[in-house]
Amino acid sequence: MNSKKIDIRVYYEDTDSGGIVYYANYFKFTERCRTEFLRDLGISQSRIYEELGIKFIVHSVSMNYHKPAYLDDCLTVETFVESLKNASIQFYQKIYKKNNNEYVDIISSMCKIVAIDNNSKIKPIPNLISKKIMEAQ
Repeated sequence: MNSKKIDIRVYYEDTDSGGIVYYANYFKFTERCRTEFLRDLGISQSRIYEELGIKFIVHSVSMNYHKPAYLDDCLTVETFVESLKNASIQFYQKIYKKNNNEYVDIISSMCKIVAIDNNSKIKPIPNLISKKIMEAQ
């Protein structure tokens, strides 16, 4: 699996008063796709916390807005692993929609997540998880 795609319908709750997706909701959409990416690899974030004492948290994120999305749009969120390091994963993500058989870019984003322990100290990503991610590339 080189990437993970999920579809998201834009609901009223996702929009501002003008029917345009509120900017912060794109972060929620990309978070869902990263979670599903890991889940498809057999990586349950709640299970790794229970069994290994490791949590993934966002270290940094940047997002570029290309075009707005609107109420009732069907969006595709796509996630790629850009790089995998000892204690972090860099994801490239994009959201787009299909409009009249043409793809319209909505946002592009980079997100770095790190593994931490119960004391919020950065820890290496367990080998089992790193291996699954590398095998998916």
